[in-house]
Amino acid sequence: MADRTLRSAAVMAAGTVLSRLLGFIRIALLAAAIGTALRGDIFTAANTIPNSLYILLAGGVFNTVLVPQLVRAIKNHDDDGQDFTNRILTFGFVVLAVVTVACVLLAPAIAELYLPKELHDPSRATEKANMIMFVRLCLPQIFFYGAFVLVGQVLNARRRFGPMMWAPIANNIVACASIVVFLLIYRVGDNPPTYSHGEELLLGLGHTVGIAVQLLVLLPYLKASGHTYRPKFGLRGTGLGHTARLGIWTVFFVAVNQVTLVVVTQLAIAGSASDDPGAKAGLFAYSTAMLIILVPHGIVTVSLATAALPQMSALAADGDTAEVGRMSARSIRQTLAIVVPAAAAMIAFAYPIVTIIAGYGSGKNNLTLMSYTLMTLALGIVPFTVQYFQLRTFYAFEDTRTPFFLQCVIAATNIAAAVIGVRVLLDQAHLRFSGVVLGGAYALAYLVAVLISRPVLRRKVPRVPGAGIGLPMLAMVIAAVAGAGAGRVVLWLLNLAIDWSGPLGAVLQLAVAAVVMLPVYAAVARVLRIHEVNDVVSMVTSKLPIRR
Repeated sequence: MADRTLRSAAVMAAGTVLSRLLGFIRIALLAAAIGTALRGDIFTAANTIPNSLYILLAGGVFNTVLVPQLVRAIKNHDDDGQDFTNRILTFGFVVLAVVTVACVLLAPAIAELYLPKELHDPSRATEKANMIMFVRLCLPQIFFYGAFVLVGQVLNARRRFGPMMWAPIANNIVACASIVVFLLIYRVGDNPPTYSHGEELLLGLGHTVGIAVQLLVLLPYLKASGHTYRPKFGLRGTGLGHTARLGIWTVFFVAVNQVTLVVVTQLAIAGSASDDPGAKAGLFAYSTAMLIILVPHGIVTVSLATAALPQMSALAADGDTAEVGRMSARSIRQTLAIVVPAAAAMIAFAYPIVTIIAGYGSGKNNLTLMSYTLMTLALGIVPFTVQYFQLRTFYAFEDTRTPFFLQCVIAATNIAAAVIGVRVLLDQAHLRFSGVVLGGAYALAYLVAVLISRPVLRRKVPRVPGAGIGLPMLAMVIAAVAGAGAGRVVLWLLNLAIDWSGPLGAVLQLAVAAVVMLPVYAAVARVLRIHEVNDVVSMVTSKLPIRR
């Protein structure tokens, strides 16, 4: 079972790696085209809102509740779950269409939610108008995001994990193409504070079409998986009332999460909109740093969790709580074997990392604060990873109520730390550090999440041999710090003799850092007998063409 989970995760990870690479190319192109200050923040916020609203209105139910229900339908229904799935898809498509139309009509009011007080000043009327227009152009993405996830979850329930992870590549290709056209048509380097109507249409529609293409790429795989979709209306007699009862707590969960996002977005934009001169770490910096720390999450954590959830759901349905605990802990340890050194590397080598992504055109003047933002956010990736798996364990038992109350504590911690950090501890002369402070608030919130969630989960999954994560995680941290420290020392010595500034120099720095850090991490892990790290090393070295 473990080998099958790892194989499924590997298929998903391969697609995610390429998609993430293209995603960073898109971010680099955006940084060069529109900069990383207020102008970049306006588009970043508008392009983020559709996904946020989709998650708020439907995504939580689609992502977490449907997979266990679909697995049970495929396993227990005589028609292999065809009728159940068709009713789910039809109902979901109709709801998404209605919600999308309503949101487009309410675009100005939605944009207002995300605007800080600094942009309500009459002197900022043009920037505000740009934001509203971008929101209107991007909001149709809600339907395409939702339909993509609905179809993808059906494929996941049928153990066809690859297509959902590979389809975003098409989205990134379309988005990158629209930005390249933008760069060819409009001058780069002037970095005006506002957008023309043509710039709005090109960027906004380009990114929306990308999400639509992402959905279209997925559709042929639905039939290939053995499911033939035919619109089927009506929910009575399908048992979907049970799904709805489970989903209501997930809706509350994501609602709390989105309140946090609104607050963080306002505070981040406030940093870029302030009168504080010089470089600023606002929403673009925060969002880019978030994308960076979520690379190991998307490649490893999501892949393993997605592959493990159907199996944990089946084990939970059979009442085998001990094996659920072992599988959850094993998945966490396997993930942390990669996530922990990745987090250490992001902290130690933050500046060259952000230089590779944003060190071009209009974005190259804001790298120092972006690197500080990455450092503070990277502190939170390990507790975030542990919490992500803990929540999936609750979902395997069809418990969506407990995660909601846990998320309330997480959100309250994040919001309180963010507001105090930006509005109280930072004065107007230092609002440019808003992204850095918000990163610290995120890390604190998920540290609190792990501390309060672990004992709660113990009530559902008792302690069993082979289900520990504390000591292995501590050993991984020690090994990762040793490796990153060695890499940092080597780079410091080389910097005394070599001037390797710019993106190309940053690539060389990271290459040297990897050559030093990875062997040290693997060696210390072997000494500390971290089995998950040793398994990863053995898997990699077994593929190398080394004569024995």
